[in-house]
Amino acid sequence: MQTKQGNSKKFMNNHHNDVKLGAIFGTGRCGTTWLGAMVSSHPEVAYRFEPFHRLKKTQPEIAAALEQIRSENFSSQDLNKIYQALLPAHPETEKPPFFSKSYGMNFPLGRAFTWSLARKTSWGEKLFSHLYLPQGNPTLIFKEVAMVDVLAKLLNLNQVPIVYLLRHPCGVVSSLLKGQKDSLMPSGRRSVLLNLLNEHQPHLAKKYEGQLPQMHLSEQEALLWLVDVEQAIQVCQANSNALIVVYEQLVEKPLETLEKIFTHFDLTMNSQSVDFIEMSTQSSLNSKIKAGEFGINKYFSVFRNSQSCCDRWKQELSTEDIQRVMQIIQDSKGYALGVATGLWA
Repeated sequence: MQTKQGNSKKFMNNHHNDVKLGAIFGTGRCGTTWLGAMVSSHPEVAYRFEPFHRLKKTQPEIAAALEQIRSENFSSQDLNKIYQALLPAHPETEKPPFFSKSYGMNFPLGRAFTWSLARKTSWGEKLFSHLYLPQGNPTLIFKEVAMVDVLAKLLNLNQVPIVYLLRHPCGVVSSLLKGQKDSLMPSGRRSVLLNLLNEHQPHLAKKYEGQLPQMHLSEQEALLWLVDVEQAIQVCQANSNALIVVYEQLVEKPLETLEKIFTHFDLTMNSQSVDFIEMSTQSSLNSKIKAGEFGINKYFSVFRNSQSCCDRWKQELSTEDIQRVMQIIQDSKGYALGVATGLWA
């Protein structure tokens, strides 16, 4: 686990409001959904799953919040507006597993049942939002994938603690390719890969410009990993409010690693989170039913044998694909961080 000295800095509140806002970032398929569920298991946390990606087109408040973060005049004075935009419950951003909370709601029971209705009807969505709106000002933590520009803007305020999750690039590429093959994951970013390289890695754009259309999918996804991770690592290493966590560490020592993450968010370990870690590393149907995870494709499930899934890419990726990925990322800062843990053999 990589951190700068002073990384345990507590939440810094907005000058005029008691705002406790934190975030989790990472690439797609790096384990942020599992980590987000762990954080959501804390009784004091209101957790939001990819609010900007999922709601920016349908919720004006979310779109306005994202636009404000990306604006040139974004400041700490805007944090309360961001917090208030993210706070309302919504079935697209509050999803199973559901946990008991220490803060109040209009009606704290039945979220799993109401959630299934809320995803099918507009009245169900409104009912869900009304029943489960958090009362008071709980700690609010959201997670997003990519969106490195948002990560950077939030860190620049020096008031928002952020965890960045880093997974072995072969694990990310393998999972993405599997999801794309099964039509479960988008592949559109590959079409703008050259633009991303020109903006963030111009030397690589020059190197690969003529080759991109003919490159193997594993190579293109490795370049996307490189673009996102190198930007994020550079920003995070320069700011003590950022904590870089290697996914394989979370798998190897989940309790110890989660405790460090909670400390970063000014939270303490609790029995509900300990119980969830034990449940989530089992793929039993009973665990899924108990947590309200109905009708979710196993590709997206947070209930799985984390140890076996962690290195599954070694069997799923061909030797040639592994070599292709490694050729692209082997000199990156992100790869060096993972290797330093001793878990990226």
